[in-house]
Amino acid sequence: MADPGAKPQWRSAVDLPLIVLATATVLSLIRSIDQPSFTVEVAGSEVTFVLADAAIAVLAGFCLQRLLGRGSLPRPARALTIAAAAFSAWLFLSSAANGATAVIAAAKLLEYGVLALGFVLFVRRRLQLWLLVGVLVAFTVVAVAYGLLAFFDAPFVESRFPGRRQPSFLGEHDLAALSTMTLAVALAALFTPRHRLGRLPLVAGIAGAIGVVLGAAVAGLLGLYLTAGAIVAVAAARREARKRAVLLTLLITAAISVGVLSLRSGDLGAFLRSVGIGERQEDPFGNAASWNERLIDAYIGGRIFLDNPIVGTGWHGELPPEEYVRFLDDARARFPDQPSTYFPSKDVFIPQQTYDQVLYELGIVGALLFLVLAFVTVRTAVRVARTWPRGDPDEAAAYLPAAWVAALAGGLSGAALFGGIPLAAIFWITIGVTAVAPSLAPPSATPQPS
Repeated sequence: MADPGAKPQWRSAVDLPLIVLATATVLSLIRSIDQPSFTVEVAGSEVTFVLADAAIAVLAGFCLQRLLGRGSLPRPARALTIAAAAFSAWLFLSSAANGATAVIAAAKLLEYGVLALGFVLFVRRRLQLWLLVGVLVAFTVVAVAYGLLAFFDAPFVESRFPGRRQPSFLGEHDLAALSTMTLAVALAALFTPRHRLGRLPLVAGIAGAIGVVLGAAVAGLLGLYLTAGAIVAVAAARREARKRAVLLTLLITAAISVGVLSLRSGDLGAFLRSVGIGERQEDPFGNAASWNERLIDAYIGGRIFLDNPIVGTGWHGELPPEEYVRFLDDARARFPDQPSTYFPSKDVFIPQQTYDQVLYELGIVGALLFLVLAFVTVRTAVRVARTWPRGDPDEAAAYLPAAWVAALAGGLSGAALFGGIPLAAIFWITIGVTAVAPSLAPPSATPQPS
């Protein structure tokens, strides 16, 4: 990027499908509730359309045109694409038994899968991958800047809790996950000093670190640890784990941890008291934290799963009362010292974590398909890490799939999957980048020693 002679190459890498893909990616990272919209009634249910839906529809048209023409899926991407399609098919089919509202919820989530297909079909050059990574970094910079203004209570920015964790215009878990992905670009660059990314890693490192702290999500912190561990593991496998780079990775991770824990100290202290570590307070809210609410939801979700273990409830998104109300009294008896606001209402149950959401909504069948998707994704990321040649100017790309999969794994432990939220887009973007990465490796790639 720093080489002026490379500019014509960057311009030649930009074509209309890539622009559409970048636009759809950016719009999908903005919550649907924050976009201009209009609503229509379909089969007795309301369907809301936003700008992201329009961009994804245009991208889907380009994908269909490519597939019906001479284009095809790169061979290395086919296994992961099939695994993603199988999981998606079961999710959608399971929603059909629950009525139009559930089908709409499933469609809203699965439409973001077009992003993954777009990456597979239209990212055919490494320069194109870096352009899209640059778009994600730029978006993170804007989101972090907004979050900082909210943190310091700028008069023209809405801030719910000045001086505390901030969701920016994403959401706490969305911001933390996206920022971890951005930070991964910087950490990968530490181990590949001959990269051609110019100052992009520096910008990504600063924005990513601040974003993880502002989001202050415990699941995001888990994602950070998994990401740092994945990058160091890839470097070790490639014999590039230089002491300076490893030390800087550890220092950056520690500094971010201090920032996150300082913003969440009250919440974490309350959670520890609730499990018997520390002196309990008489006020129930003094022993309650967000992870207590997740434990309650996980308990109810477990009861739902045991009631229908093979196929689950079928996909709902937000569960209707008939699926969970009968377990509320048992949950209150199991967690008697938790505030009533931590229990689902009798109107709707909103899942809080993807892993148990998949289990009780899709059953063992869906969970196995999800595990297959996870296995193929990780296997592909490992393959990229092993086969990308050392010393290549785009060598940082060898680290991205493993790092982004790790960041996603952490993020999914703190938030569920719904259409219209940035985490859903991050889920499919990660799958798409991982799927296409093997076909971007230089032709001379040979397996690296493990």
